[in-house]
Amino acid sequence: MNTISYWEQQGFGKADWVVIGAGLVGLQSARRIKESFPDARVVVLDEHALGNAASLRNAGFACFGSAGEMLDEIARTSELEAVGLYEKRYLGIQKLLGRYGAARIGFQATGGTEVFSASDSEEAVRVFDHLNGLNAMLRSVHGKESFELCDTISTGMNVLKDGVLSPLEGGLQSHLLYKAVREDALQAGVEIYEGMRVLDWEENSDFVSLHLASGLKISCFRLLICTNGFSKRLIPELAVSPARGQVFVTKSLGELPFEGIFHADKGYIYFRELGGDRVLIGGGRNLDFEGEETMEMVVTDQFRLYLKSYLETVVLPGRVIEFDYEWSGVMGMNENRNPIIGWHSDRVCLAVRMGGMGVALSSWVADEVLCVVEKDLGI
Repeated sequence: MNTISYWEQQGFGKADWVVIGAGLVGLQSARRIKESFPDARVVVLDEHALGNAASLRNAGFACFGSAGEMLDEIARTSELEAVGLYEKRYLGIQKLLGRYGAARIGFQATGGTEVFSASDSEEAVRVFDHLNGLNAMLRSVHGKESFELCDTISTGMNVLKDGVLSPLEGGLQSHLLYKAVREDALQAGVEIYEGMRVLDWEENSDFVSLHLASGLKISCFRLLICTNGFSKRLIPELAVSPARGQVFVTKSLGELPFEGIFHADKGYIYFRELGGDRVLIGGGRNLDFEGEETMEMVVTDQFRLYLKSYLETVVLPGRVIEFDYEWSGVMGMNENRNPIIGWHSDRVCLAVRMGGMGVALSSWVADEVLCVVEKDLGI
């Protein structure tokens, strides 16, 4: 006997498009499809609530990659691919600001600063030696200097005097961004349903049939997968792996001697002030790449203690730090951090592997998804 109600099957049984993943990428992609095909029924499904995988569990950085991270990206891939990825992130942030405006998403153009502790002095020299080359390489993206030396003494941090400023970066409020993106999708006519885990699907020449954990079946003409770090659950062979990021926020510390967003250790550590009296810090994944390649969203003592120590010795030397919030999220990673956007099969499209930069990439990716769809349809 079917345990799914008649009403469930009538209400959710058929759609023109189903998008799996109600994060920043999935919602914006769904909205772009709905705007271009207003008569289509576009349904977004997600097993989590409110972008719980990463879209509301990130650090709220609107960044493109520190100088150290850029050099790391070049070493992993190539100059051409690293510049292309930087441009996608930059354009994505411009699209976000153009669509929603800085005030609506809490964006502050503080710039992003890369700092170096005494133990990172060799890395600092490497980065400083490559700044001119990086700037020349990236000038075609926005016609300005991407990186410049800056003095970090006023921050009060236990770091080298010289840091590297990325003047075009800034921070935003993740809850405001997600709220704006979600409201935008709903206003366009996108239907969003959470607590709906898709187990698998079957595709034939006419439609795709989705099988949900609840027992519900949904058929659609086109399927778009935007599950990023969880994508291997649906397509095990994809070149994208889960990467857990752990994040902590301190209790109130009183007035802080710095503001803005900061990067360290090739971008693997990131921190920022929140509300003028708290510090958010996250990362350190390079301590244990293998252990953090997981979809389990928990916080571990190893990372809690490591990032607490970094705050107490480097960021706020001499202070005793206590955390008020702690959480983790799951990113989609690979040696090549360029997004995967395109058709997996005749009726199944992909927009995955944001490489830890989903905030910056999401609007750009959504536009690319629409280009792929329109090209396939001969538009």
